[in-house]
Amino acid sequence: MIFQKSSSLTNLSKQINRPLFTIIAVIVGVWLGYMQFPFLKYLRPIGEFYVALLQICVLPFLMATIPLAVRSALMSGTASAVTGRLIGWLIATTAIVMLISMLASLCVFHFVPTDENLARRIGAMFGGSGSHIDMEFALSPQSVRGEGGAHEAGLMTIIPTNIFSALSSGNSPQVIVFLFLFGAGLVLTERKEGISVFTALRHIQSACILIFDWFNLLIPIGIVALIAPNIALLGPDALSTLGPFVLAFLVTSTLLVTLSMLCMSMALRVRPKQIFVAFMAPLALAAATRNTLLCAPTALETMTDVLHAPKEPCELFIPIGFAVVRFGNIVHFIVAALFVGNLTGHTFSGIEMLLLGTFSFISSFATIGLAGLPGLVPLAAVLRPFGLSYELALPLMIIADPIISMIRAVINVTLNCQISALAGLGQSRSEVIPD
Repeated sequence: MIFQKSSSLTNLSKQINRPLFTIIAVIVGVWLGYMQFPFLKYLRPIGEFYVALLQICVLPFLMATIPLAVRSALMSGTASAVTGRLIGWLIATTAIVMLISMLASLCVFHFVPTDENLARRIGAMFGGSGSHIDMEFALSPQSVRGEGGAHEAGLMTIIPTNIFSALSSGNSPQVIVFLFLFGAGLVLTERKEGISVFTALRHIQSACILIFDWFNLLIPIGIVALIAPNIALLGPDALSTLGPFVLAFLVTSTLLVTLSMLCMSMALRVRPKQIFVAFMAPLALAAATRNTLLCAPTALETMTDVLHAPKEPCELFIPIGFAVVRFGNIVHFIVAALFVGNLTGHTFSGIEMLLLGTFSFISSFATIGLAGLPGLVPLAAVLRPFGLSYELALPLMIIADPIISMIRAVINVTLNCQISALAGLGQSRSEVIPD
């Protein structure tokens, strides 16, 4: 009886996560936010409650999935080949992301240039005069740097000196490093002593996915409650003022996500429409929660169970990529730097464009585990080498962040899944397990 009820809830969850319901929820959330109804402030606690529910099983899921992936790679004897392909596609994807971000942004700023009128509007937003931009902003940049400076630097950011502290604080890089070492240790002791815990880990993984299916029953409500207040925070006036930046980011993101889905379509030998429909649920969840890591279970299930991608590269890379590789932040930093440069009259040379991509890539790793205002601190390391004002960029990025952070998460999910799909070229696809 209990099994039948669980199966019924899982089937109901899959029905609720159909693309039609997801699209309707997104449209309703955007419309409510655009209308800026007063009651939207009461939706924010509901959205935060839904995110808290999703966070319940993220760490247990990672603790089961990563050791299982390590075992699968080591036992199959293809670990080095799969890892090599993943690294190769990661490098290629990063280079393409940088190139498209620069070219698309430059094209947008060429056809939609910033002018003195835009500078006056930005100055008016911060209480300045019409002739200059007054950066007496309510949030002191010094306090922001102090907040970011509290984090450990260098290799200590990924070394789990206290795994229990890392688990309780949600320090994703340290958890990933520990789980890789832990998984390798479990494999070696299994070979030596003949005792295995991987059956139990597989059971834990299945239990976490089942719990996510239960929580997905609330996903339409969660999407509306998370999207609407964030859209309302931005407001139509700020959106029109930051139009060139938002447009450049949207064009770049659309190109990257579309290209990524076409690559997955080629790698998995399915139609692009099937890829789009399959990814509707994880991408909507990414946009709603603005948290890439929370989408790992749903994305992994989409790749292996729905699209039947090879399991080994997906299980090995998706949890790591979602936690560590931040393509969305690379795009954000590049577009933001070009926007501020265009606003202040700075023209980037070819060498500076190359350095801009490099600085954006390196700075993206400093955003791991950070969201909102602290996640914008690394932008200073991208702007200041070119003499661009971080104090000018910070309030502008804060205003746009409710929208940009949604799209950043969508980029992270799509491109990391694309790398897993491309790394599986030539491997046998996952078998379809009958219900």
